[in-house]
Amino acid sequence: MDVNESLLGSCSQEDKLGIEVTDFGPIVEASIDLRPLTVFVGPSNTGKTYLATLIYALHRYFSGRSTPWRFPSNYQRLLDISPQHVVRETTDAFDEFVQQVSIEADKPLCERNIVLPAPIAGAIRSVFETKGKKVGEEIGRCFGVAETEALIRKGRARSARVVIRRSISDEPAPFEHVLTLEGQETKLKMTVPGEGLLTAVDMVIGGVGKPQDLLNHEVQDVVSRVRRAGKDRDFLARQLLEVIIDLALPQLAGPLFCTPYFLPADRTGVMNAHSTIVNSVIGGASMAGLSPATRIPILSGVLSDFLQQLIDLVQPTHVRSNELDDLGKRIEDEILNGSVRVESSEILNYPRFAYRPKGWKSDLPLVNASSMVSEIAPLILFLRHFVRRGDTLIIEEPESHLHPAMQVEFTQRLVALVHAGVNVIVTTHSEWVLETLGNLVRLAELPRERREGIKGADLSLGRDHIGAWSFKPKRSPRGSVVEEIKFDANAGGLRSDYDEVAERLYNDWATIGNRATDNTRQ
Repeated sequence: MDVNESLLGSCSQEDKLGIEVTDFGPIVEASIDLRPLTVFVGPSNTGKTYLATLIYALHRYFSGRSTPWRFPSNYQRLLDISPQHVVRETTDAFDEFVQQVSIEADKPLCERNIVLPAPIAGAIRSVFETKGKKVGEEIGRCFGVAETEALIRKGRARSARVVIRRSISDEPAPFEHVLTLEGQETKLKMTVPGEGLLTAVDMVIGGVGKPQDLLNHEVQDVVSRVRRAGKDRDFLARQLLEVIIDLALPQLAGPLFCTPYFLPADRTGVMNAHSTIVNSVIGGASMAGLSPATRIPILSGVLSDFLQQLIDLVQPTHVRSNELDDLGKRIEDEILNGSVRVESSEILNYPRFAYRPKGWKSDLPLVNASSMVSEIAPLILFLRHFVRRGDTLIIEEPESHLHPAMQVEFTQRLVALVHAGVNVIVTTHSEWVLETLGNLVRLAELPRERREGIKGADLSLGRDHIGAWSFKPKRSPRGSVVEEIKFDANAGGLRSDYDEVAERLYNDWATIGNRATDNTRQ
């Protein structure tokens, strides 16, 4: 499959998502844009995991996975604290919107032109901005800190700033969300270009397709009840606002509306110690009141989400998704040389993980399999049960416990995920990962007829679909800065400081060798 024929992610070049970070964790400053494949490289303790975790938290918040976007109470509060003329204008705007929907309802879906009145758009902006505290709570949860103040870069920085900028090709200016962490307070400010919010909602309402058609019916249903309502009209107006936000949220959040999944760097240990962790929690619960309370370390939200998803694999309410199962099976066949299996144990429907090598008639407990199997097993299970096209998958150090040859193979499988429509973000310390990606980018520049016989020829990757970012330590101010690694066909593709390490080692080897053969020195 050629890169131009694939489903490459939802972060297309027509809809770019940029994230700017200042004084966050160890990061002094960073400016990146998310692409179908985004790669973070650099020394340890420079903020790769910090930025990946922040991106995960933002996805959870803006997609509604952390706190469902429900607006009646917030809208009522907005009316309570607004001047009377604002309340009157907003109420009149609903009359205008109801009239528009009624007029356009009889037209074919593709011909409808429903514009959101400015007072309602302003109300939505205000509701978004009252949710700054909720964004901070989700970020703090994902990092496992009680207060986001702990995430401000140590030193002279008194606040951290995160700017989320969504650019659309036919919009003159980007949508922008500015998040400020200052002390124990988190503020969120939303900027919409011109009448962008109106255009965004108009595009969805006026679109073609079953999801949009369903939302149109929802709007019409509420509108019809508003027109017939008496004293309950205000409640129905707030309900209409909730339906409208369902239309607007995907447009305002853009690629952040995707469902995120995070595979942490310590997943091998978690997989092998999973049952011990749960048994420990159960055991502690059974001893409640019999021993003094002990302080249990708080898990980060990233790790607790990962644990919960593993438990959910065998829950009666869990519905298996086979959408990307073929990609998981190929990883099993080509890298693991066996299959990963999960079944319910006798204890509380708790999952039990196993590995069955090819040719075996019985399973091997995952804890007794190689660390490579434990490392890759979560990805296979997530592809089999959770991840779908359009989702965002964050993987820390995919090269862990893999031989260089397997690192190359596994990197190609990750690119296959990108081709299938999954947005992938990885943090890595591996030169083999970067070199493999560089080869696939270079491969995309070859005519199709000249790719024959080259391994991975069906996995070429255009330059616009991959972004590599280098995290570099900085002494003053102390922290790290993030710079894009530009693809350079003349210098081997995607180059990092790994070459400097290799060069130093070679020079040391040459120096040692020269001295070992120099008979004139004692």
